[in-house]
Amino acid sequence: MRIFLTLLLLSGMILPVFAEEYYYFEDHKLTAPPEFCIIEFTDSQLPGAQDVLYQITQDVIDEWENKLVRFTGEKQGWGFTYKIISQQQYDDIFSQDICDITIYYEREPTTSDEKTTAGHTYAMFGFADITIFYLDPVWIYNGQTEIINGQEYDIADISHYKNSLDPFNDETIKHEIGHALGLDHYPAKQGEIIKQNGIHLAPSIMTISEYNFLVDRMEITDYDIRSLVNLYGEDGINELDGWWWPYYVFIVIIFFIIVYFVKKRARKKEIDFEKLGTGDDATKRCIHCSRLISSTSESNVCNTCLQKNGFGV
Repeated sequence: MRIFLTLLLLSGMILPVFAEEYYYFEDHKLTAPPEFCIIEFTDSQLPGAQDVLYQITQDVIDEWENKLVRFTGEKQGWGFTYKIISQQQYDDIFSQDICDITIYYEREPTTSDEKTTAGHTYAMFGFADITIFYLDPVWIYNGQTEIINGQEYDIADISHYKNSLDPFNDETIKHEIGHALGLDHYPAKQGEIIKQNGIHLAPSIMTISEYNFLVDRMEITDYDIRSLVNLYGEDGINELDGWWWPYYVFIVIIFFIIVYFVKKRARKKEIDFEKLGTGDDATKRCIHCSRLISSTSESNVCNTCLQKNGFGV
């Protein structure tokens, strides 16, 4: 018995040590499996770019969904859908096209804040907008270096963009969709970089750190899938989490109570008076004491009649 209790105590101490830490966007969590809207675009300088990017995007959405389904065995809760629509359709307030996650494509960043980014995501309260900068950047060393773990590395900046697609657009789209699903950046350490078949892989598609330049490839990993399952549960992204149900039931009950009393009060006012004649200024008679009341009389006359007859107000 003593040995059993000791093992139980040790197991309770070991589990927290090996518990994973996950990173999520604040104020952003989907409430249902998302519908992705891929916004149409054209590029006169790079014909065919749109078709390639549409296909890459659809493949990435399918990859996220398939990996979640395989991990959990749940299909409906991870049922992602997507469609390609025009900007005009998206802007039409009468359109039935409602998007949870909207994806835009631009040739390159236009502001200094975005200059070294391949894409960005604005996500809040269950909706997200993704922008992908799809041209291939040209990096040049700026003559500066940085010491990391005692080793000196050259620092590079983007000089310009080629008139061709970035070969890492699929990684960028995977990363940004991870944000749209609720994941924040993963602060990877150098020791977490995995080497497989001579290729250095990031531990998460959301990896961002000073060691990114040591990574050859970024993929959706098991860690990313576990992060989403931890966020939403094995059943997937449901319409409402369980804790919301009591809140909504309470709101509905209060609403019907208010409606009941408002209607009851309105009916009471209607039966207090009998209208004599027609028109807005017609004379009324209090049915409780047959007293005539003109349209300008005080409305509490019937209440006075009721009190005198012992009925209360």
